[in-house]
Amino acid sequence: MTNFFKWNGQNLGFVSNGRLFDPNSHYLGWVEDDGSVWSADGRYIGEIVDNSYILRNTLKVEPMPRIPRIPPIPPIPPIPPISRIPRIPKIGWVDPFHKA
Repeated sequence: MTNFFKWNGQNLGFVSNGRLFDPNSHYLGWVEDDGSVWSADGRYIGEIVDNSYILRNTLKVEPMPRIPRIPPIPPIPPIPPISRIPRIPKIGWVDPFHKA
């Protein structure tokens, strides 16, 4: 399992067997081998950045939606990691999980 964080340092959730879950093991989507991340309903979310974050490049054309995958059986969630220090914003990139 790999923990992921929002750009502001808060725990986003984790990836297990190529599937993205929130901290309570609710299925959010999946990760492709190229690092692209897709929501449970097949919409493009973004891409993995620095092995711990998911960001969307607003300067790129968004890919077409994909056929949703069958939701997996939720795994037991890992012990929540300690929040990280917020990152400096990257020009042209947004955190798709940040609620304004």
